[in-house]
Amino acid sequence: MPRMSSALLMCLLLQACATFDPHGVMSRHMGNHAPGSGELNVQQRADAFDFVWKTIRQSYLDPSFNGVDWNAVAKHYRPKALVAADDKDFWLVLDKMTGELHDSHTRVESPQQYQEIKAKAGVSLSVLLQERDGLIVVERVGMTSEAWLAGLRPGTKMLKIDGVSAPGWWHRAMANAREGSTPWNRIIFANREFNTGKAGESVAVEFERADGSQVSTRIARNTIASQPHVITLQLASGFGYVRVPTFDESIRKEALEALDKLQTNRGVILDLRDNPGGSVRFAQEFASQFVNKRVDVARVVTRNHKPATALFGMVDLVKPEFTLEPVKKPLLQPLVILINPASASAAELAAAALQSAGRAHLMGDTSCGCLQGFLGYANIPGGGGLAYSEFGFAFKDGRKVEGVGIKPDDVVQPSLQDLASGRDPQFEAAVAWLNKH
Repeated sequence: MPRMSSALLMCLLLQACATFDPHGVMSRHMGNHAPGSGELNVQQRADAFDFVWKTIRQSYLDPSFNGVDWNAVAKHYRPKALVAADDKDFWLVLDKMTGELHDSHTRVESPQQYQEIKAKAGVSLSVLLQERDGLIVVERVGMTSEAWLAGLRPGTKMLKIDGVSAPGWWHRAMANAREGSTPWNRIIFANREFNTGKAGESVAVEFERADGSQVSTRIARNTIASQPHVITLQLASGFGYVRVPTFDESIRKEALEALDKLQTNRGVILDLRDNPGGSVRFAQEFASQFVNKRVDVARVVTRNHKPATALFGMVDLVKPEFTLEPVKKPLLQPLVILINPASASAAELAAAALQSAGRAHLMGDTSCGCLQGFLGYANIPGGGGLAYSEFGFAFKDGRKVEGVGIKPDDVVQPSLQDLASGRDPQFEAAVAWLNKH
């Protein structure tokens, strides 16, 4: 038998890999690590930029790039990336380029952010800011942060940030923020600028307490590594309350066991506020606990209109249909789901599925509108990570969630006074609704 040429052998191997792992789920994690030390040089920057741009061109969900001229995007951003002041600005330029797609799932993470994601730990001030009536106020603050110890609370009015008036700082941050699926995403990215950085770095803040007293101090960014947990409460009213903070696979078992405890309750409040999403399969199994018949929710959309598979088509990476399948002991009590603008991705999928099925009454505020999916980060030369949308959802009832969000059946928005007083009008409204049903 004649010896096979190395070129032919390589060609066959590449064809086999393309069939075995056509979406590059395994290969996207290979190589492309950070350089040994120091800043990226011009060639390394060019390699990273070209990797991001070409990967999106070849594999992005929408081959029309949501109507964006992707070639023009390259011409605009490539010079900016190559002359960026430092590596921090370089990665920000790459991320801002992906923001031109107006897609929150498509993004570039810097090497530091990418390592934090893989370690499930991050550096943050643990403060969420929002603009209300021309004021910059604290929406939420982590109770284990220095910000909390310094006296920041929900409803606190920010006066200055690093010596700049809080409204001025905020408007600049919003102007510089990358685009996402909806305007809400710019708020998230502005908050990212405020919160993230190196552990130990501090930010000068001036704020006004609820009693009118003013404080000038510094608060430090700290590493936060916490395992998410499901909160399950048996309320005095007889209702059950379940808060699922994420659809991360690490808490799937805990979440399903939490529902088992609610079999005797006369109504359930499912809190998906601030849930950023996670596993589609987890969300599907969780939502299925609330139905007693099959519900066809949505068709999964891919770039080539074919199912996303691996292992020569034997394994579905994502099922072609998103359906709710009945379980042996479903929870059929009245159900209220709480959502807010930070409810995203798989959390929106679960909420929309149960709303479409007529099984849930949604309360709160319009969700993120960030419903695409990706199969894992790709390593970028230079150490960063690239996520890009690889599948979407076409709902059977014709609704559109990506770029729009889910509108609750009852819109309930906390006021500044509610924040300052510690009230949760959304939870209160959920209890009131269940008492009537």
